[in-house]
Order: sequence, then structure tokens, then C-alpha cells
Amino acid sequence: MSGTPPSSDESVRPGDELRDEIAHLHEAVRSQRAIGMAVGLLSATYGCSTEQAWRTLLRVSQDSNTKVRTVARVLVAVHDGTATPEDHDVLRTFESHLPASGRSGDPSA
Repeated sequence: MSGTPPSSDESVRPGDELRDEIAHLHEAVRSQRAIGMAVGLLSATYGCSTEQAWRTLLRVSQDSNTKVRTVARVLVAVHDGTATPEDHDVLRTFESHLPASGRSGDPSA
């Protein structure tokens, strides 16, 4: 064994890269699904178009410095009753950035 570290070509096995890419794609699909569901929830909750709901989601994300996928995931979890205590903590960080009309205490109303 030599004292030199392996080159970058030797340190990453081809299967590892493929597994990482597959995991990344699975996460992207989950995020897109949650975002779509959140847009629908916002549209129904506030009686607005899906375009307006999307812009609301983006604005809430930017104003609260919370990733869009996180805002979406938490809104969906709160709505469907699967939210964890940590999700409720995250909700409190961006809840004040949601529009006031159409809500009765939480975004699932």
C-alpha cells in the first residue's frame, strides 16, 4: 500500500454515484408531489388560482427564509394530520407569512 491517497477516480465506485443519483431523484419527486399538493391546498383554502397559490407559496418561502419544499411538506402534513411536533415548530416560523383571509387558525382550514 502506498502513502498516496487514491485518485478521485478510485475513491468513488460507479454504483455509489448511481445510488446517490437515484436517491436524489426520489427526493425530487417527493418534493414536487408535496409542492403540487400544497399549491392545491392554498388554492382551495384561499379561493385563488393555482398560479396565485404558487406565487403565495414562493412568497411565504422567501419572506420566512424557508425552502419551498419545506413549506409545502409542512402544509401538507398539517392538513392531513401527519405533522410532527417539529413540523408544527416549522409552521410557526412561516405561519405569519401566510395570507390572513380564508384561514381559521391553521392552513388546513
